[in-house]
Amino acid sequence: MKKQIIALSAMIAVAVSGNAQVDSTATKLDQVIVTASSKFDLQRKDSGKPVIKITRADIEAQRAANIADLLNQYAGIEINGSRSNAGQNQSYFVRGGNSRQVAFLIDGAQVNDPSNINGEFDLRLVDIDQIEEIEILKGAASTLYGANASTAVINIKLRKAPESGVRVSVASFIGTNKSREQANNGPDEYNNSVQLQGSTKSGFTYGAGLNHQSTNGLSAAESADDNVQFEADEFNRINLIGRVGYDNNKNLKVSSYLSFDEYVAEFDNGAFTDGDNETYSRQVRWGTNANWKYSDKGEIVYNGVTTATRRDTRSGFPSLYNANGISIDLYNKYTFQLTEESSLKTILGFNFKNETYEDFSIPFGSTEFAQNADKDNVNFQIYDPYFNVVYLSGTGFNVNAGARYNSHSNYDGKLVYNINPSYRFNLGENTLKAYASYSTAYITPSLFQLYANGFGNEELEPEENKTLEAGISWSKNSSSLGVTVFQREEDNLVQFVTVDPVNFISQYQNVEEELTARGVEVMGQTVLFDKVNLTANYTFTERENVPQLRRIPKHKVNASARVEVLKRAFLTARYQYNHQRADAFFDLNTFSTQNVELKSYQLVDLDATYKLNSKDVTFFAGVSNLLDEDYQEAVGFQTRGRTYKVGVRLGF
Repeated sequence: MKKQIIALSAMIAVAVSGNAQVDSTATKLDQVIVTASSKFDLQRKDSGKPVIKITRADIEAQRAANIADLLNQYAGIEINGSRSNAGQNQSYFVRGGNSRQVAFLIDGAQVNDPSNINGEFDLRLVDIDQIEEIEILKGAASTLYGANASTAVINIKLRKAPESGVRVSVASFIGTNKSREQANNGPDEYNNSVQLQGSTKSGFTYGAGLNHQSTNGLSAAESADDNVQFEADEFNRINLIGRVGYDNNKNLKVSSYLSFDEYVAEFDNGAFTDGDNETYSRQVRWGTNANWKYSDKGEIVYNGVTTATRRDTRSGFPSLYNANGISIDLYNKYTFQLTEESSLKTILGFNFKNETYEDFSIPFGSTEFAQNADKDNVNFQIYDPYFNVVYLSGTGFNVNAGARYNSHSNYDGKLVYNINPSYRFNLGENTLKAYASYSTAYITPSLFQLYANGFGNEELEPEENKTLEAGISWSKNSSSLGVTVFQREEDNLVQFVTVDPVNFISQYQNVEEELTARGVEVMGQTVLFDKVNLTANYTFTERENVPQLRRIPKHKVNASARVEVLKRAFLTARYQYNHQRADAFFDLNTFSTQNVELKSYQLVDLDATYKLNSKDVTFFAGVSNLLDEDYQEAVGFQTRGRTYKVGVRLGF
């Protein structure tokens, strides 16, 4: 039966005629503007890679979703932990890779948490109501975005100010948050948001935002005894942001933001094990963006961000982490007009990163924190010059190519490069495009992997990745279909290795084995009768000589249908299938690691929105896991059963 479902879902994905959700505007899909693949504004038809673009309209259509929920609906992406307790750790698996291979940007500047194991950014430190749009570039992109951009680059763009006047948005929803075994006997989740953006006639822009989320009702760990329910683990989150800027609407635009994001999450002792623990996470970010157009063809761009992160674990093994990061990307954009139709778009840039880290723990037999690592000794710097060129022939043949020299304070220099030709031709209203790329990436170990007390290894060497990708796409007006195949080779892998099982000693080490990941992605969308938006995608992912990937489905299907049932009233149905996966957990009874297989599962969600005619008021309601599916994302931890949400958004 499951195989039939997979086959049927894949057929739906192929039959539905995209690379993104349906845009709410009448813009033709091949004319949608994307920037992630080149840092230039290009029409999608001229981009040599299938960039995913999530617009504000897509976000508004799913008011109760979070960022991870949205990303999980796209081909090649699996964010594990997003369907569980709100405080569950999230892992970012893109094209069979791991969290350390994904680069996160906010307004073009790379953000992360140097105190995390992989240095990855926590998506819960941004509220979805603060976001204007998200662009996702899959595949190796170290040439443009530096270390860790191996499987994907996720660029979050913050809300823009209106061209004039003030815009205020107030949103609130309540919902249930229970497992399949629990009764939905009352609200467990509250989410409130206030956003303000404005601009003056003199060009001054400003903005502010506040979000608060409180979630209870669901335990992090799952009980192995069906007759025993563990205590619910609470999650509380606050996101604050303020923004000021200046735009003369001619040649200068400057914007700066300051954000404060924190959450407190209760967690258990591990798989199938209840506990009374708590973690506190806080990040303060200061980001600045500046664009100066010094001529009709040239522009200087500055994107920078400074982060200060604190993580405090309150358990039987308390720990404290402080980390700071600076990321600066400065580049010059210049377009050479070769002929009336052809052009050469060039980027010459410099990227700088600085990360520091310190941690504290309480030694055995003591009651006071002792410092294990200090920022003076635990830090690194990266200095990366790079260039990139995009040749647009005007006749359909385009080439995107570039190189970057990675200079790391701990390692020898490394050159990475990218070559990405594409060819597009038109057949009446139909646009066909074929593309291919070969890219290399360079993944330096995180500060945690290098210096963490008891686990770190200062002898670690960087990982190296090579990705080969090819695809073909078709589009016509609001319909499109795309197929992409990829293969990535990973060398010098950094893995957590048990070096002394008797004394329970483990360490991060480079392993000699080479890993090859490959896959196929099919993406489609269309609009029927001007009222029904259909999207679907199918992902196949595998690694050589590995029958099942840990927490990554070999087959994954997403499909959605959004229907205008009444004027200004929309109903959206979403379907997701995840194939069986491998997983493992440490058994406290046997003191050994147990390997398991997680069963495949299917999820069906329903969302409804209704906008008043006379006022900017939108009501929304949703049911997640409509069929009350019993499933696991991670062995020994709970997932949400059928849950409900209702809310309202007011605009002024």
